[in-house]
Amino acid sequence: MIAGDFFGDTLDLASRDMSHEAPALTEPAEGRTWSGMPEVEAVHAMRSADDRVVRLFLTFISAMDRARDATQLWRAGMDLYEVRPETFDPQQVAGLEVATLHERLKSTGVSRRHRPDTRAWRRIAHSLYTGPRSPVSRLIDAGRGDARELLRDLKTRDETGRARFPMLRGPKLGPMWVRIMSNPGRAVIDRIETIPVAADVQVRRATENLGVTATRGLPLRKAKPVIHQAWLEAVSEVEIGGPPGIADTCAALDPALWFFGRHGCGHCEKANRKVRFGRACDHCQRFGKLG
Repeated sequence: MIAGDFFGDTLDLASRDMSHEAPALTEPAEGRTWSGMPEVEAVHAMRSADDRVVRLFLTFISAMDRARDATQLWRAGMDLYEVRPETFDPQQVAGLEVATLHERLKSTGVSRRHRPDTRAWRRIAHSLYTGPRSPVSRLIDAGRGDARELLRDLKTRDETGRARFPMLRGPKLGPMWVRIMSNPGRAVIDRIETIPVAADVQVRRATENLGVTATRGLPLRKAKPVIHQAWLEAVSEVEIGGPPGIADTCAALDPALWFFGRHGCGHCEKANRKVRFGRACDHCQRFGKLG
């Protein structure tokens, strides 16, 4: 129900005040669901760029996506790409002064924690440009990879013990990056069905409110594996649809579930009542009695 409403653009967006949402980067999309996801909009705006350039852009901006408004981040990323596209070229970044890169990320709003973000950006660029050929670099360059190999490669370190792909190696961003590489990143990724949902606050909210798991008393780090397993099992039993490359997998469910948690459950929790958003709301455990 969640995936069908999300990818079918049938969620009741009129029931939510989304006037604060930024307008589309290009022509307005029908609905503001999958086609309105900021990374999808960004790639749509880059339609003339080749696939490798697109995947590099998605990789660097994904690494900055933590504890912040995603729409603002991806818009800032597009601003930087439009004025300084070489900032997304690993070879060009390797030749940049640290201060120059720092200023570009800061002035466009791409970075928030400017020094750590700049170091991470440079480190990822260095790993892609001078490091050994690896599953991650081959995926970006050639558009082909294996989901499990990619997740392992994201966690590797170089001979000095430093992380090769900082910010991308975490349990949330790693799976999210793999999904983004497939769609909208146009890569073919084997075993994409093994990628779990990224169990953040929004996904947990929807999962709990719908009674899929019961982890409210657990810290998020302990709830994550329970949420992962519940959705992996659920998706393995049904066809949920979705875009090419990720259809019928948790990689497709992930953005749908996140959107539902943020704009569906989040709205109802602020209102302290159920305001129907989609078909899944009929199964709400938290506000079912309030109707």
